Amino acid sequence: MIAGLGQVGARGQQLRKAVRGEIGASRFRKQFLERVHKLPRNIQKALMSGRAQISDAPYYSTAAIQGNRCEMIKPSQSEQVGLNNIDGGKLGKDRYLVLSAIRLLWDQAEINGTYTHSGMPDFLNGEWDMEINGKKVFEKMPMRKFHDSMYGYRTQQQFGTYVLNNPKIIEPQTPLEFNVTFPNQVPGFLKVFFEGTVVYGY
Repeated sequence: MIAGLGQVGARGQQLRKAVRGEIGASRFRKQFLERVHKLPRNIQKALMSGRAQISDAPYYSTAAIQGNRCEMIKPSQSEQVGLNNIDGGKLGKDRYLVLSAIRLLWDQAEINGTYTHSGMPDFLNGEWDMEINGKKVFEKMPMRKFHDSMYGYRTQQQFGTYVLNNPKIIEPQTPLEFNVTFPNQVPGFLKVFFEGTVVYGY
């Protein structure tokens, strides 16, 4: 059984106590444990019995910027090693994700580039949106949030990462969209990573 899940069916004070007992656990792991009671009961039981496991989220997608817009996740996209592992704009079957952070990187030159650029002014002044199952969960979010660490905020944070104050639970086969819009044309390519915790096999 996974540590921290001994009281997976608990509510209120019991559940909070179980989460606090995860001494040294990462922020993302604790966020998952705080939300595990919201998962379907059969998945909770599978986690308790060891038939299911949790792991770091592996999801990413890459796309070219077209003028002043980049549609990064959409139904027409297929998996391609190194570029995209979100097939058809959906998570795989039986994959539940607690999304805790989004990492967005930019490369000026090529789709298989290093993605280490911090961005020109038009890039930093862009906005991004995200939809889950056709509903916007983030709207007109500033690109600069991904690079606060470069301006004296959250200096210990991973480069190009926005940590969610309100993590999202994404169910299997749920349509996803992630789009970026800039005030003017921006050259290059974007790579997005969905970071958090995912449930495997039950």
